[in-house]
Amino acid sequence: MDELDRRLYGKHEREGIGLSWYQSAGDFAPRLTEGSLHIVLNLRGSAILFSSDLRVNLSPNTMVIFHRGVGEDLTATRMQQDESYLILSVTTQWISKTFGARQEALHPMLRAILTNSESASTTLGKVRSLSLAEKEIAHGLISPPVPEAARDYWYLAKILELLTHHLFTPNDFQTTEPFCSKIKRADRVRTERCISWLRDRLDQAMNLNDLAKSVGCAPHYLSRQFKKSTGVTLKQKHRELRIDHAANLLLDGDFNVTEAALEVGYNSLSHFSKAFQEEKGQLPSEFLLG
Repeated sequence: MDELDRRLYGKHEREGIGLSWYQSAGDFAPRLTEGSLHIVLNLRGSAILFSSDLRVNLSPNTMVIFHRGVGEDLTATRMQQDESYLILSVTTQWISKTFGARQEALHPMLRAILTNSESASTTLGKVRSLSLAEKEIAHGLISPPVPEAARDYWYLAKILELLTHHLFTPNDFQTTEPFCSKIKRADRVRTERCISWLRDRLDQAMNLNDLAKSVGCAPHYLSRQFKKSTGVTLKQKHRELRIDHAANLLLDGDFNVTEAALEVGYNSLSHFSKAFQEEKGQLPSEFLLG
């Protein structure tokens, strides 16, 4: 492995399952084993994957699930230097052994792959944006919040959480979902996308029209729906995210108060201090003193 890369769990070649974190650019096709299912959580950087039966473009904060066929040439390239992505790889044998008793409930395309692990490369669903929960899981996988002795158990639990969310046929695929449930689910997804959009623009003033356009919703409806879902306004949430990030920068010790303020878009130190006190109950200088 490159010095920037790190194996987090398992040994795919021996155990049939492996999770690794990568930060290096270049060709990563060798990391995508033939005859296995791969979940790629792409946090930073862009990638292109293509073969005779597959073409995938990954942008930051997206994910894809795909099976690499046996004997198929695959091109998988990352061009940028600032990369961060996770690959969870499992063999079809591991999937069958782990979920065999519930195999009939797996995604139809996955069931077809399990009957023929040499089948052509194919994706299970489309490339899509990471949800807020998936981002939190991904960042947790990189920095597990448990003692080292407990990490293998923790990693296995998180891996099973990911797999059970993505490998089984969703309920709305099997039955007709009530209309009110569809609306609630759509609102929940839209709220997660709003928070993700705000988190990616901490150093910028919030532009409601741009945000509404990015999530495909009228600005006035988006404001009401977000407040109803979260209990706070979009501006309040943006401030919360900014101050949380600034607080983490201060705790890390690499930024002073002025630098942290600029990093999250505050050009006025007095405005930053006021916002910080409203969010944290104390001034930045008091926060640093613990």
